Amino acid sequence: MSSETYQKILNTAHDLFIKQGYTATSMRQIAEEAGIGKATIYHHFPDKQTIVLELLKSTMTRMDEALQMVKAESEPRRRIQVAVGVSLKYLLESADIMQIVRREVPGGRDQMNDKFLDFFHSYISLLSDAVHQGTEQGIFRSVDPDETARTLMTMIQGTFSMAYLGGGKPHSPQKTIDSLLDVYFQGIEVR
Repeated sequence: MSSETYQKILNTAHDLFIKQGYTATSMRQIAEEAGIGKATIYHHFPDKQTIVLELLKSTMTRMDEALQMVKAESEPRRRIQVAVGVSLKYLLESADIMQIVRREVPGGRDQMNDKFLDFFHSYISLLSDAVHQGTEQGIFRSVDPDETARTLMTMIQGTFSMAYLGGGKPHSPQKTIDSLLDVYFQGIEVR
């Protein structure tokens, strides 16, 4: 069986899970929508939970890739810009499947929480280092690097949360990223 079939199963399952939920989606339905036999799905995946966990694994891989992009940037201001850009893009692209895993997959919430806790600690550390370096280089005014990094993470997470609470993803993720960075770097007071 080809990797093309494997990916087709994942893509079809992803779309169905998003559209109608994990619990309401059957293996039969995934097979029908993918245009393949049910036996073919079982050749690749022993059960539906394995499929959704593979989708989660792919999402977590993208999260790790985002973290590596932030690590790779050494210039303080640029590191912050990269962090905001890759974080919001990742969150907006991955939110649907993460919500399904958290709500509907047994043990999914715990799996995600453990991974995200490590991720956030690493992210805060990278952002704090960027603020500290930027302060030492005279790019940023003197602020507490840890608190400033947490504030930025709050802005990122808040922007993401508001997109979903407010009825959907922003029409222009780049405009959202640019607005967040403008407020973070410039504040709102006239100077």
